[in-house]
Amino acid sequence: MELLVVTLVHTSPDKDADGLARVRLISDTIRNAPGLMNARFYRSREPDSYYFLLTTWEDEELWQKAQARYSPRNLLLGSDRELLTAPPEQWLMYYLWGYSRPSAQPNIAAAHVANIRLDQADRIERGWIESLRRQGLEPTLAFAFLARGSSEDAMMPHISPKPNTSTPRDNGDHQQSPPSLQTYGTVFLNLLSWSDETQRQDFYADQNFKAINTVLNSMGAVRVLALDPL
Repeated sequence: MELLVVTLVHTSPDKDADGLARVRLISDTIRNAPGLMNARFYRSREPDSYYFLLTTWEDEELWQKAQARYSPRNLLLGSDRELLTAPPEQWLMYYLWGYSRPSAQPNIAAAHVANIRLDQADRIERGWIESLRRQGLEPTLAFAFLARGSSEDAMMPHISPKPNTSTPRDNGDHQQSPPSLQTYGTVFLNLLSWSDETQRQDFYADQNFKAINTVLNSMGAVRVLALDPL
């Protein structure tokens, strides 16, 4: 079963050129890694300064063999200490749902990272998939997927749960006060891509999105990352 490795790193705003060069070097390093199926790299939209890296591996076993040399987080930690403003975050996930419209170019993107209470995770999963299926009927999205997992530190050495799903296909299903993100045991990632700003606005104005967004914010902590593809 395919394993999605998601890495988020915040970089110093005054070292933008160095950050981009480092990420491109990492991209070149891992693209020929044994077991790597595909990689998608994104950078933040101004004025923020972060990078969002997505790598899909054939299965957990191949990832475990490759991670010492090819883990994006490990490669980033080898950067100049002044480049990173915080240690990179990394999650291990499995795909739940995917959508692709080949005729549309994914020019802009957003990542919705939701840390959800474990006792609500299955309910959120069902509701989120249903909401995305409905919105997928309208030609606003170019590419999207929903994945579920947890932080790498929490999941290793064993990864669970393992939904009986596959990597995205065309239009197919395939854990304090205040609470910290660690309070929530399950992490969902919804990556969304659009051809242009109008389609992005139309997607967010849809009642299906507004409904699931309200539920998500009542059940956990949600971050929205505005992205441009690299």
